[in-house]
Amino acid sequence: MSAGTISRPTGEAAPARRLNRPLLAWLSLLLALILVGLVAWGYQLRYGLSVTALNNVVMWGQYILFFMFFVGLSAGGLIVASAGRLFGVTRFKPIVRLAVLEATVAIMLAALFLLPDIGRPERIWHLFRYPNVTSPMIWDIAIVTVYFTLSALYTWLYTRADLARAGSPLAFGTSASDSSVQRDERIKGALAWVALPAAVLLHSITAWIFGLQISRGFWYSAIMAPLFVSSALVSGLALVILLALVLRRLRRLEFEDDLVAYLGGLLAVFITVEGFFVFSETLTAAYPGAAFESEPIRRMLAGSYAPLFLFEVVVGLLVPFLVLARRRLRASPAIVATMSILAIIGILVHRLNIVLNGLSYPLIEFPPGLSIGEYTPGQPSFITSYWYAPSLVEWLIVLGVLAFGALVFTLAALVLPLRESGAH
Repeated sequence: MSAGTISRPTGEAAPARRLNRPLLAWLSLLLALILVGLVAWGYQLRYGLSVTALNNVVMWGQYILFFMFFVGLSAGGLIVASAGRLFGVTRFKPIVRLAVLEATVAIMLAALFLLPDIGRPERIWHLFRYPNVTSPMIWDIAIVTVYFTLSALYTWLYTRADLARAGSPLAFGTSASDSSVQRDERIKGALAWVALPAAVLLHSITAWIFGLQISRGFWYSAIMAPLFVSSALVSGLALVILLALVLRRLRRLEFEDDLVAYLGGLLAVFITVEGFFVFSETLTAAYPGAAFESEPIRRMLAGSYAPLFLFEVVVGLLVPFLVLARRRLRASPAIVATMSILAIIGILVHRLNIVLNGLSYPLIEFPPGLSIGEYTPGQPSFITSYWYAPSLVEWLIVLGVLAFGALVFTLAALVLPLRESGAH
């Protein structure tokens, strides 16, 4: 039997998987990493952000990096799901439920990464009690909240009829009758008109946190929002491809290899758009020679950040495009999966370049520079540049949050019916 052959009637809820040894080992590993992350976060709460590598120069580090990254993953997943319904792309049907589930878990993780970045997370309610409505930060928190609610509702709407057929309490009394199914279809169609612009707006507002800062030429650009959206399409689609292949291997999804080839070709198109935006932004900032724009570009092309930029362009963009542009190569699910991994890593490095290259050189051009907020005997406390490297505490907290997301997704994939009715 081929990997894409359907073995049970479409729309039928899959039986619950037993907790076999590999699954128990996986869940145990995730729980252990979550515990380690909680201990590390408790240590950070006890001693403050001084235990991280953040300081007066680089005030945004790994936590904000992963916040940006998972916002993009979430936006990309829901764009794929809602665009398929709006524009009648029936090929997406077998992976729509997976895409909305991925979007829900990813936006949840994005929100969680904000908590350790705040020195006093118990005061986060102040953002809602005393909001500055002119701040892009408030816009972002508002759209993240709305988007999470929307994607979670989307996931439930896509699965509740099958949950009702299986008698699951997660159906919350929903009927599996034909009238209820038809009503859900109408609601999903209406929500698609909201979900698509919400997904675009989600990553656009995140981009405006950077792109509206006139003092930082590396960020201050009208193309920042389109660039963020294009990178969300690349990373979001690539992650959906990977998750779909894993779940097909575990027999939680069923689809043919031609869908993988189609998604691989679509990923190549998204990579082309991303590469064009990166080139346009680099050329526009470098060509006029204005110091506040060209200096960060110089560092990225020939300075300390050149290796990261080279990796982003060659490994994250050029190689996946050249491979996926060939029909014969993208016919192989293993090759498409490998290129998807490279594309995701490339977008992560792109995010790293945006944050660090924009912050590592403070806006003070004259000596003694900017205080790093600490004193180390024998080392200067005022610097003009800073190379950020996350501390062990930051790494452990990040691993804990990632493990929590993996745990939530694993349990959801085991419980929720991910096969779309009529999928083929």
